Amino acid sequence: MPVAFERGRGAYLVDVDGNEYVDLVLALGPMLLGHHPEHVIEAAVRQMDHGLQFGGQSLGEVELAERIVAHVPSAEKVLLTNTGSEAVQTAARVAMGATGRHVILKFEGHYHGWIDPFFINSPGVAAAADQRAPIPVVHNIAGQPTSADVVVAAWNDVADFDRIMAEIGHRVAAVLMEPIPFNFGSMHAAPGYLEHVAMQTRRHGALLIFDEVVSGFRMGLGGAQAMVGVTPDLSIFAKAIAAGFPIAAVAGSDAAMECVSNGSVTHGGTYNGLPFSVAAAIATIDHLAERGDVLYPQLQARGSQLADGLRALGAKHSAPLVVNQIGSVLQTFWAPHLPIGNYADAATSHAGPIAAINELVLAEGVHVAPRGITFISTEHTSEDIDRALSGFDAAMQRYLG
Repeated sequence: MPVAFERGRGAYLVDVDGNEYVDLVLALGPMLLGHHPEHVIEAAVRQMDHGLQFGGQSLGEVELAERIVAHVPSAEKVLLTNTGSEAVQTAARVAMGATGRHVILKFEGHYHGWIDPFFINSPGVAAAADQRAPIPVVHNIAGQPTSADVVVAAWNDVADFDRIMAEIGHRVAAVLMEPIPFNFGSMHAAPGYLEHVAMQTRRHGALLIFDEVVSGFRMGLGGAQAMVGVTPDLSIFAKAIAAGFPIAAVAGSDAAMECVSNGSVTHGGTYNGLPFSVAAAIATIDHLAERGDVLYPQLQARGSQLADGLRALGAKHSAPLVVNQIGSVLQTFWAPHLPIGNYADAATSHAGPIAAINELVLAEGVHVAPRGITFISTEHTSEDIDRALSGFDAAMQRYLG
């Protein structure tokens, strides 16, 4: 049953009936610093006292861009917008302007927001039956318009990628991917895969775009790209960048962004770079920069604690529970074929048991997404994780009888 929440503090949410929950959803990622991070809220409120919008540039935008450039390997110039979905559209437009091409290659199972034409072959639709054949476009919502300019490839499959690029690489403006696909599996690519994709993309004159809406600033100040050691031409950030305030960014190289600098590509939007969201992002990044040496290892430790605990519960209850974990993001599966290397592998998991257990655990005071993606904040303590595991133990006992 849906729950209506009234307030949040730290690692907890409270619903309208006064029930308290360990929150493992964290608004699907933005609340990296937990609920009600006072220093971030104070920074936003200070800015609100000076004005909500100006209809022009503010000094804060420059200061935020400087911080992103300082920490993110791919960043030499920065554009601001409001949501990850908008940032995807912006990055695609920049890539088209930079290359003079119109085709975007995306990967099966990777999620790039809900706006057409990229809301296709995303989590929620079946994987292609034949991963060796060209993957047909499958819309996540019936009635979506079809675009022949978006092509779908099997992720983590060098042969499939090379085949597509050999056929249409001269028409591809950009290759778009989650460098770590958190939206369907929390898994790393095979060794060398990302490097190969980057090399082939540039060999064909296209741009490489990393969608770091989930991973950006959550995996580290440099994002997933710093973790995997591959630098894209354009990167997309949202969610954790401002600890819950609405803002997103597209960062890229001087060369990739030249089409914006020279005016051939227009980037507009009334709410782009809202001053209070900019202030929140600056406060968030500064906090992570000051305390990252402590906070990021802590996030890793809490993630490992939860993942190990869930695996132990799977063994205790003789349940086919598989847990993928990278840093503070986890994904649970039920009896998939291993190893899980792409969307087709992840789709072998049975969604029903995961959703059922995650609904039952709500009654135990744990809030977790039905599809099994799980987030941890800097506010979660070891005791909070133990409390969540106790709830999962009870929920699995009830589910399995």
